[in-house]
Amino acid sequence: MRRPDMELSPQQQEIVVNTTGNVVVSASAGTGKTRTMIAKIIHDLQQNRTHKVIAAITFTINAAQEIRERLTFDVSQNFIGTNNSFVIDEIIKPFMKDVYGDEYDIDMNTDYTDENNKFDTLDEGIEKIKKMRTIYAYKKGLKNFVFDLALTIVKQSDVCRLYLQAKYFNIYIDEYQDCDSDMHAFFMYLCDELNITTFIVGDNKQSIYRWRGANPVLFESIFSKRNFIHKKLTENYRSHKQIQDYSNLLFEHTRHLITQPQNNGNIAWVYATNKDWASKVTGLIDADKTSALLRGQKVTSKTGKYGAQEGADMLTANGIQHTFIPSTPIDDITSNSAWLYTAIARFVLIDTYSRFDFIEDIPAEAEANRKPLEKITQMLQAIKSTVSVNEFDFKNNVTSLFEYLGYSASDQHLKNLYETVCDRKYAVALSPEKPMHCTLTFHSSKGLEFEQVVLFIEDYAYGHCVTEENINNHYVACTRAMSKLIIVDTKSIDAKTMKEKLDELFKETGTQYSQLITFYQ
Repeated sequence: MRRPDMELSPQQQEIVVNTTGNVVVSASAGTGKTRTMIAKIIHDLQQNRTHKVIAAITFTINAAQEIRERLTFDVSQNFIGTNNSFVIDEIIKPFMKDVYGDEYDIDMNTDYTDENNKFDTLDEGIEKIKKMRTIYAYKKGLKNFVFDLALTIVKQSDVCRLYLQAKYFNIYIDEYQDCDSDMHAFFMYLCDELNITTFIVGDNKQSIYRWRGANPVLFESIFSKRNFIHKKLTENYRSHKQIQDYSNLLFEHTRHLITQPQNNGNIAWVYATNKDWASKVTGLIDADKTSALLRGQKVTSKTGKYGAQEGADMLTANGIQHTFIPSTPIDDITSNSAWLYTAIARFVLIDTYSRFDFIEDIPAEAEANRKPLEKITQMLQAIKSTVSVNEFDFKNNVTSLFEYLGYSASDQHLKNLYETVCDRKYAVALSPEKPMHCTLTFHSSKGLEFEQVVLFIEDYAYGHCVTEENINNHYVACTRAMSKLIIVDTKSIDAKTMKEKLDELFKETGTQYSQLITFYQ
């Protein structure tokens, strides 16, 4: 097992080795928060002398897979997965019958998107599970049914509480700024009432999911909790210092990190029109280095395309081949079977994705690991062969594979999968290898990095005003850039609104534009 203190900065070393107990880490973009959390997991497992294990909890299947890959030893006894899969697999499925009766000793599906089966109250949701054998969602988007139910079960089931206390000695939660109020209440109960040591990492500046209930204030509230130690990661290892200074200028609590900025040409502000911006930008992009155009999700009135898609076409027409990476219909599936929908889509759409890649994508703890490869291969081939035949046969073949591997598939998710595999434009989004030059939304870019990033300043001032979330979105987009940031200004009303906001921020810090930005007319 690799020593956890290798290749760690002093800040990271302090958190990993020298800090014990409940820890909350506020980590700015590019500071190595994932590396720090993984190193902390390794260190804590090395120090553990009991039968207990850990739970590493993330928001996405991809993030969970990254943790598994970077833990270079057997982690099959530990839980590494998404928030939803943790509460469903560890609490709701095994212990719901303990609170509500043996009639809930059933296999449960999940379908958070079925509008016809959404409900208003916890009791209605519980009744739905009994009748439909499916976990649905509240009608009101800012309430989280699975976490509301999970906390209710934990509070009312003695055996559930004993199970969690006996199994887990540490819980690690990534991207905590994206937690909603029900998730926060659940995790704090495990920490405060069950005394399970909790390690939390996040960045409130990267909270870009408030539309689905994320509340960064809850993350910040942990800083002052008496049973938590608050640590910070501030050293950005991704972006050039000039880009760091610009992103730190956006927030009052990071402005002290700005240190005598000097203009080295790493940030370009390009005044342009909707017709000539691409020709101006391509003159500033180094075609031999990776680049990304990051745009908002609004649709242009003339073409009906997303801003990102139209941008890719224009950059390509001006000499640098940019590939648009769309969101896929299966992106929002967060059940424990989400990996399977993605793996099937990859098998159908990506020619180089083999049956062996499919096996590699199976979570370590999944029942599917114990199934014969040849049988899985036959079922995958049957799925692939029916894509162009008819939707009914395709869904039946997918359902058969799900059942064989110990999962259940919802009608809505099957529909989303079929929509995905029927359109080859989604292949690039599913491929782990990204094109040299790509175009995507800034929401999709979170967690990624590129040598060069192009963005439009107007995308961060919707409705002629600049909100806190607009600033967070701008921060996320800017900090994807490693060596060059190109900001396009079409002088639209929204662009002028955002520029006025930046004028205020520069004035407050006493920083001159000329210290950070080179302007191009």
